[in-house]
Amino acid sequence: MLRSFDAGYTYSIPFRSLGQICKMRIRMSRSLSRMIGACILAIAFLSMWELYYHMSMNDEATVDVQKQSLNQIRVQPPAKKKTMEEMQKAQSSHLDFMKEQAEIQRNRRRLLDNACADIPPDDEIPMYTKRHIYVVDQYKIAYCFVPKVGCSNWKRILMVLNGDRDSVDGLTSNEVHLHAKMKFLSDYDEDQQEQILKKYHWFFFVREPIKRALSVYRNKFENYEYFLSNKYFHRFGKEIIKKWRKNPSKEALESGANATWPEFVDYLTHPDEREKVEKDTHFSDHWREMYKICSPCTVNYDFIGKLETVQTDAKYLLKTWGVEGKVSYLSSDTSRPTNSSSHATYDKYFGKLGKQELTRLWDLYKRDYALFNYTKPEIIP
Repeated sequence: MLRSFDAGYTYSIPFRSLGQICKMRIRMSRSLSRMIGACILAIAFLSMWELYYHMSMNDEATVDVQKQSLNQIRVQPPAKKKTMEEMQKAQSSHLDFMKEQAEIQRNRRRLLDNACADIPPDDEIPMYTKRHIYVVDQYKIAYCFVPKVGCSNWKRILMVLNGDRDSVDGLTSNEVHLHAKMKFLSDYDEDQQEQILKKYHWFFFVREPIKRALSVYRNKFENYEYFLSNKYFHRFGKEIIKKWRKNPSKEALESGANATWPEFVDYLTHPDEREKVEKDTHFSDHWREMYKICSPCTVNYDFIGKLETVQTDAKYLLKTWGVEGKVSYLSSDTSRPTNSSSHATYDKYFGKLGKQELTRLWDLYKRDYALFNYTKPEIIP
């Protein structure tokens, strides 16, 4: 037995009780140790699981980034090489196209020559024609432009071939008409003109003559906003209203705006009255007869194009020059289209004309019809 002295008291603890207490403490220590060990293991397990989770997520993100990078840098597989048969077929198609178009040109030339048989040629190219022929020396091209026959697009092409622009895209009609730097045939001396006549590729385009006249009217006179902004046509509008409108208003006489289609036809079909106004080369060429502009019975053109087949004609012409990869003929949307060739539009306007006006209009343009093989319109008496 042990004795304990505390604050003056004496008491005793039996040895058996003391042993039990020790055993209990040992058991508690062991339980606590096991609990602490379990907690440590649990914490370690959780830490390892969290580490594994983040590593997995990082791996997935890395794979996604790698996939995205591969998608960004992945190049298209090389184009399948054409077989010898496919290349031969393409070459044959090209040759067939060129032969077909060459035959079309021979027929147009033959018909023109036949029609010219009754028209004595000029001793030399008229100055009026020389001032309508653009020359591009680098490619040996001479182009006689006829207004309202797609000339804006051909000027775009020649500006690129002449080195004035890198591309036909973005060139406005105003730029090509006012800022083209190509030379005219009239800018060369006589010896140079003779060489150009002999060695260069000469071409021009035409269209159905009376529809061309309607296109001029709708674009230059009927389009009120365009007319007001284009001062060059004001003098013609004023003369038309002054001469051919009954009781015109003071405002109409001063502005020249809103001339009607029948009034315009009256103006066209009275050449003596026109001479009083048309004293220069420019602007009146929009309705002048096409043969008077390009003199096809005097100049031996290599190519005669038609607006009605312009896409095919242009393709052939550019291939002939070897420049189809450098330039292209744009659609009419890039110019000032009027859709004057549609049947509904044609009937609408020509239904406003009497037999006398229609007959005079035919007389004005009938030589163009003959030279360029256009059929006389059914509406003409």
